[in-house]
Parts: sequence; C-alpha cells; structure tokens
Amino acid sequence: MRFHWRRILVVLVALGMMTAAVSPQAGILDKVKKKAKDKTEEKVDKALEGKEEAEKKEEAQAQESDQPEQAGEGTATAEDMTLYTKYDFIPGDKVIFYDDMKGDEEGEFPYRWNLDKGVYEVVRLGKEFWIMASDNGSIRPKMPDAPLPPMYTVELEFYNNGPKYTGNYFHIYWVNDRGNNIGEFGITSQTSTWLSIKGKSLAGKTLVNALTKGIHTMRIMATKRSIKCFIDQERVANVPKVEGFNPVGFRLYHRPYRDADNPTLFRGFRFAEGGKSMREQLDETGKIVTHGILFDIDSHRIKRESYKTLKQIGQLLQDDPDLRLSIEGHTDSDGSDDHNMTLSQNRANSVRDYLISTYSIEGSRLEAKGWGESKPIDTNDSPEGKANNRRVELVKL
Repeated sequence: MRFHWRRILVVLVALGMMTAAVSPQAGILDKVKKKAKDKTEEKVDKALEGKEEAEKKEEAQAQESDQPEQAGEGTATAEDMTLYTKYDFIPGDKVIFYDDMKGDEEGEFPYRWNLDKGVYEVVRLGKEFWIMASDNGSIRPKMPDAPLPPMYTVELEFYNNGPKYTGNYFHIYWVNDRGNNIGEFGITSQTSTWLSIKGKSLAGKTLVNALTKGIHTMRIMATKRSIKCFIDQERVANVPKVEGFNPVGFRLYHRPYRDADNPTLFRGFRFAEGGKSMREQLDETGKIVTHGILFDIDSHRIKRESYKTLKQIGQLLQDDPDLRLSIEGHTDSDGSDDHNMTLSQNRANSVRDYLISTYSIEGSRLEAKGWGESKPIDTNDSPEGKANNRRVELVKL
C-alpha cells in the first residue's frame, strides 16, 4: 500500500479547474473525480488491513481457547497482558478534552483544533478517522487556557508505517499562558524518545526495537510528585515534578518525513483530570468509577492497557476478604438501547471473569450488571461527555 497524497491532490485540483472552465463536460469530469476519490479511499482503506487481519486472527484464536485465564495470557476475556506487567499508566477519571472527529468531514481541517501553521486534514482509514499532517506544523486543542490540574493524563495515538520508514516527528508540547512551549515529549525515527521541561533535557531513551507497522500510543501521567511518559507499554521517562512548571495547555507538533508514502497520522488526543484513589472513592462514596478498563468499539474483550487498573482492583479485593462488589458497565448513547445494554453486560461479565481467574477471587464476592446508556454521569452531546459516560463502576455490596 502506497500513499500518493500530493499527486492525488494535484489531480483533483486540476480537475476542479477544468470543470469550472468547461461546463458541458461537467458530467464526465464528475465521474473522473469520483473515480479518483474512490481510488484514494481504496488506498487508505488498505492502510490498516494488516492490523484488522491480525485482530481477527487474535480474536478467533481467543474464542477457540478454553483454558483458564492467566495474568499474562490472552483469552476471549482479555488481551495478552504479558508486556504490560510493568505498565503503571492509569487514565484520568474526568475527561476535559477528547476528539473522536465524528463531527468532521473528510478533507476538512479538524474543527475542534486551532491551527498554528502547517497543512492538516481529516482522512479516513477503513472505518476510522485520523488527522493527517502533510507539512511541518502544529495545532492546539480548543480548550480554555487554565492551569492544568495537579494530577492529569494525556493520551495520543499515531500511525507508523513500518521499519523502512523513518523520520516522522510526533511532539506533545506543554504551553504557558503566552502560548510559548515550556515542555516537550517527543518521538522520532521510531526509536528515539525524549522529555524536556523549561529548556532542560530530563530524559532520553532509545527503544530497543523499532516500532512495528500499525497504531502506537504516546501517554503522559502527571501527579503531584512526578511526570511519567510512555510509548505503548514502555515507560520512557519518570522525572520528579519540576518547580515553577505551570502549563495551561498543549500543542501538537508534527514533521513528516517528506515522503508521499509515509503521511503523519494521529488521533485520539485525550486530556483528563486525575482523581482520588480507589480506596478513597470506595470509603467516601461506596463505589469506584474508573475509565481505566478499556475495550475496543463494540467489543467486550479487555484491552491490555487495562492491566494496572485491574491489578489495583484485584489487590483491593485480596487485601479485604470481606469486600463484595457489583461490577457495572456503562456506555454512551451511541447505538440502540438494546445493543448498549447487551454490550455493557458483556463487559461487566468480562471484568468479573478476569478478576476471578487472575486474582483467585471467590465468584460469590462479585456480581456483574450492565446498565447500557441508562445512567449517564455527563452529557451525551459532546465527545468529552460521551467519554466520561463510557466507564466501569464497582459498587460496594
């Protein structure tokens, strides 16, 4: 699969000029333009072909397995978590900004972002939407400039075209109230990562293996004591909190490798406020609300990034033998009521099964219930609200 974005753009622009100048041929040219557009979509549809096939194969193998769930083994209940046993990222529990691009149109600038410079547009790969940067540039999420909370997390997905392509830069900048960059977390050439704050380099790590072709993640977890950065399951920075570091927002910077076959693609920027510990939530409200148990769209198979959250819940249950919990799944309002009710029930069942088999919790201590979209904790009229409503709650019995 090869991307030829600039070549296709030139063709489409030329066709548009010809259409305006020779109106009697409009019907023919429209067909030509449609054919070119269809060819473009065919190319980008193939971009995630390998990933989709791998996921189907993995899912089929999982469904065939009838072995008990183990902490590191993938089954129908959960993905393989072996590589995530040292992964301690837990997403914040109140989403402040999230962009799913569902309101965007292909070929348009993503409307929930501000442009600093560069060329950005929304593109579709298969059934999924991404933001593509085709020139050096940066964009900023449309969110109020305000001091960041004491505890927060940042997540970003990016697409990598494989080991033979190098040079694309992905940066997450922290900015101050004047819009100046005061911190930076970045990765380039598939292996080189770094973290710098207030002009001082604090961490730089070279990944042992170059990134494979497919989707990868950048994550930041800031607490009152430290800032940790991750590429996929690997922690690449862990530094103490820097005095006088008071950012109010973020900027994403991209530098493509200037190869038409290697576009810079990213999505899923999620900024969320951290909260109280599970024990504090349980003692104060009688329930734990978590966004750290993750599933793919329309799937009840637990994603491997959920490892740390599930480990904390398992340890909580092991430390308190008298604790009994109702595991309750919740969705946003997308989809039918019946579909969401079934999906949330299946997700609750998966979490229950995982805790029983992995942490040897007695089944009588855990119940599972799906509520679908019937108990929102936020609006369903915004991407942030929907993200907050997609959650798992653990209610004390």
